[in-house]
Amino acid sequence: MGMNIPGFIRIKEDRKKLGFFKIFQTADLSSESMRAFPYKFIRKVAKKDFSYKMVLKAQWGTSWELEVSKNPRFYYMEKRGWDQFVSDNVLGRNEFITFTHKGKMRFNVNIYEQNGVEMRIPRKHQTMGSSSGIKKEQGESSLKDVKKEEETDESPGRFEVDTRKKKTERSNISTKKMKSKKVYNAVERGESSKGAELKARKKKKAELASTFKKKKKLKRKRAECTDREFRITIRTSYLKFLAIPMEFVRYIPNESTMFTIRHPNGETSWKVLCLVRNKRTIFSRGWSRMAREYPLLIGDICTFKLINPTELLLVISKKAKKTKNKFHTIIE
Repeated sequence: MGMNIPGFIRIKEDRKKLGFFKIFQTADLSSESMRAFPYKFIRKVAKKDFSYKMVLKAQWGTSWELEVSKNPRFYYMEKRGWDQFVSDNVLGRNEFITFTHKGKMRFNVNIYEQNGVEMRIPRKHQTMGSSSGIKKEQGESSLKDVKKEEETDESPGRFEVDTRKKKTERSNISTKKMKSKKVYNAVERGESSKGAELKARKKKKAELASTFKKKKKLKRKRAECTDREFRITIRTSYLKFLAIPMEFVRYIPNESTMFTIRHPNGETSWKVLCLVRNKRTIFSRGWSRMAREYPLLIGDICTFKLINPTELLLVISKKAKKTKNKFHTIIE
């Protein structure tokens, strides 16, 4: 038995063309996802066939024009034309609808009811349309009556409603004012906290600068360097070796050299190695012996004068006095 039924032949032909389907359920008829084109369908539509205007044509000849739009995720049919198509066909009862692309964004639409039978003629709006029309008419008349009553009503109940309404409006205004006041206060607090933070930063910066100045001053006090001489106050570590101030280093050779350190009496002298390093220059070998024999004590203010390129004269301007306690010295 040959299958020459026209409907079967049409379905067979439609299978060769691009298309997609949708199931119409009441919950999401107008949502963007319901109006969206499937991604794979859009990919297969040729550029010459694509347009931002489309036509849906039903089996009985009625057609609907729709606009096509695009968001970052997909293409979709505009709500206005789509809602007209849904309304005219009274959709939303779990219908299965196929959209077959005939080219140039023109689609043949086949609507299948929940029982699987294809709609060959448009639905009548008797069940939904007529009843909704009656309800609409009743609703409009009742709305008019209510408005009329509102205009003419001067009863105590009406007065009470008006009073409540005014009170509600007043409370809304006061709430808005309170909110704006809170926002203003919050902004003010934010500004004041920023100001306090800025002040704290400035204070900290000033304290750091002050500390740095004090340290610099103390360093200068410990090791004062003038033209071809420097002055230091002896500390415990200076009895083992002595770091030469950077300001004085330019007056001495830039390589390790043996220096002669002379006593002011002109009779005593010591040989001390001046060790030149990348970061600092120090008196090392022979220094501790000189410190013992001179002798140097903690608290002594010593002045080193360069008398020759490798000769220094050591003069103590304030001599520390030894006490019974070996860990302390008293300056005269």
